Amino acid sequence: MHVPITRSHWQDGCKCSGQIMDMKINRNLLLAGGIMAGLGGYLLLRALWLEKYFFEVRHFRIGNKNGRRMLKLVHLTDLHFDDYLWGFYVRLANKLNRIRPDLLLITGDVIDEDATEINPVHQFLDMLHPSIEIVAIPGNHDHKSNIPFTELKAAYEKHHCHLLINESRRFNIKGIPIMVTGLDDHLEGNTNIEAALRGVGYEDHHILLVHSPEQQEYVQQFLRAFNKGRRRHDQINISYILAGHNHGGQVRVGDFVPVLPEGGGNYVDGWYNDKPPYLYVSKGFGTSAVPFRFGARSELVLLDYRV
Repeated sequence: MHVPITRSHWQDGCKCSGQIMDMKINRNLLLAGGIMAGLGGYLLLRALWLEKYFFEVRHFRIGNKNGRRMLKLVHLTDLHFDDYLWGFYVRLANKLNRIRPDLLLITGDVIDEDATEINPVHQFLDMLHPSIEIVAIPGNHDHKSNIPFTELKAAYEKHHCHLLINESRRFNIKGIPIMVTGLDDHLEGNTNIEAALRGVGYEDHHILLVHSPEQQEYVQQFLRAFNKGRRRHDQINISYILAGHNHGGQVRVGDFVPVLPEGGGNYVDGWYNDKPPYLYVSKGFGTSAVPFRFGARSELVLLDYRV
């Protein structure tokens, strides 16, 4: 029998349908909210914890690809110690001891400008195996820090680390001579490449340490002028330049980097220059300005230098 739909039946049906639709919308909103909360939590975890505390080791082979001997070098930069030796620094020290590099090259900003305590530097250096030869240069935070620069120099001296400030030093590693030149920071220090290279001639293996990658432009200009018209064996032959300072942008989305620090130039991270001296800009290890990283995971750089 056909039952006609009265107005009340139609209204009741509409109410039921509306309630079902409302329930579906609410479930969808809850689901979307849960997804957004989960994504936000993941991004927060990644920025505050994963990219800062779980560093990567970037491994490159440099030098003569046909060389039969190899030096194991590690490039480390921008540690930014504050007043505590956090667990990720302990993990870094343990990793360095497992790698046991022939030469550890530190390109500045070991301490943060807001630090008031030098003990974490002593504690970190104490943990490193005594066979690891260490060379360091200062960065802008080292000069600006609340800790007097003399205390940082004393910490390096106590642990037999070579702090190069506009100077060069030749190391003999496994019978292989390697020249290392270190420049002072050009923002807060007093860069002087002429003083740094005084008495240095042609070297088969010559590495330059700078803090800010923009310094390489000043270096390149100097080298072009100095080497012009000279015979090859009378030239300065720098093979590699190592730098830090920019933290890989520290906060970035893909190739988009909102902010780079003063003195960073147009360099973010990785290799630059299509001929010697080749420049490597490390993302570094610590943080500055904001206590997190995103899209710029902290790193140490292992270089197999074949000769």
